Amino acid sequence: MSASTKIDVALLVDEDIPTCFKVLSESFGHNAPFVNIYFPNHDTLSGQVQGSSRLKAWKHNAPDSAFLKAVTTIEDNGIKKELIMGLAIWTHMKEIPPQKIEDAEDVEEVWPDLSDRKFMAGLWEDYVKPRTQAVKDSNGKGIYVLELLAVHPGFQRLGAGMALVTWGTRAADKLQVRAVVEGTPAGRRLYEKCGLHAEIEEMRFEPGEEFAERAKPKLVFMTREPVL
Repeated sequence: MSASTKIDVALLVDEDIPTCFKVLSESFGHNAPFVNIYFPNHDTLSGQVQGSSRLKAWKHNAPDSAFLKAVTTIEDNGIKKELIMGLAIWTHMKEIPPQKIEDAEDVEEVWPDLSDRKFMAGLWEDYVKPRTQAVKDSNGKGIYVLELLAVHPGFQRLGAGMALVTWGTRAADKLQVRAVVEGTPAGRRLYEKCGLHAEIEEMRFEPGEEFAERAKPKLVFMTREPVL
C-alpha cells in the first residue's frame, strides 16, 4: 500500500471488535505500560477474548462514544474485501469520569491478581485527573476525548491515524468543545499535526512505593480549542 491508499472512517460494528482488538494489541505491543495493565495479556488468546468482550460491553453502554474504524478496500481473487487498518474511540464527556477503577470495571475479574489490581487502581486515579479538570473547566459543555487510537503496524504512516483523529476534531468543532487526548510519545507528532497542543508535558503517575520497579505510563496531556 502507498500514501495514496483510499481510507474511509466508519462506525465499527460488533463483528469488527475481535479484529479491532488484535489491531490494538499489535499496535502497542508491550511498549505502552497503561495498555499492558489495562488490557492484561492482550497478546494472548485469553486476553484477546476478555479484551474484546470488554470493548463490546463498553460500546453497548456508552451512548456518548463513537467507536470508529479506518478501512480500505482490497481485492482478493477478484473479491473486494474491507480491511481494517485502525480504530479509535471518541467520547463526548459531559460528566467527570469515574474516579475509582472499581466504578468503571469489574476489577476482580479483569485483575484477579491483587498486586495488578492495586497497580491499575493507582494509575487510574492519576490518569483521570487532567480530564476531570478539563470537564470541570468546560462550563457544562463537556470535552471530546480520544480515549483510544490504534493503527496496525503494517498500515502506519498511510493516513489512517490522521483520518481517525480528524474525525474527532471535526466533531468537537461541531459541538464547540475542546478535544482532549492522553497521548503517547509515539503519537504526539500526529496529534500536533491535527491541532492538539501539550498542556501537561508529562502526566504524573504515583501508584505507590511498592510499584517502584514497574514501568509507568509516559503520557502527554494534549488539548485543542474548537474552531468556529
